[in-house]
Amino acid sequence: MVRVGIVGGSGYFGGELLRLLSFHPEGEVTVAVSRRYAGDYVYRTQPNLRGKTKLKFVPLDVSYLAANCDLVFTAVPHGAAVSLVPQLLDAGLRVIDTSADFRLKDPKD
Repeated sequence: MVRVGIVGGSGYFGGELLRLLSFHPEGEVTVAVSRRYAGDYVYRTQPNLRGKTKLKFVPLDVSYLAANCDLVFTAVPHGAAVSLVPQLLDAGLRVIDTSADFRLKDPKD
């Protein structure tokens, strides 16, 4: 079972990740990060998950993510991931970034 964290879980794409991964047979969402909604239940901003999870949003803490996750999705606004992703990688996490921050510039690459 892969322990998954989602940074930016209160936004649209973060919510879709929560919805899809909450029912994945080989993954478990263990951490949902939202600075704005830290302490609130996930279903308060993602009502489609009401009755499906008791997960609460937590503030961003790289060491907490590293202790509780094997893989982290970043669903943050463009420009925010460029400083966050290196911290997550340095903490030993696998990262899937959904922003445009690390997209290749040259189509041949």
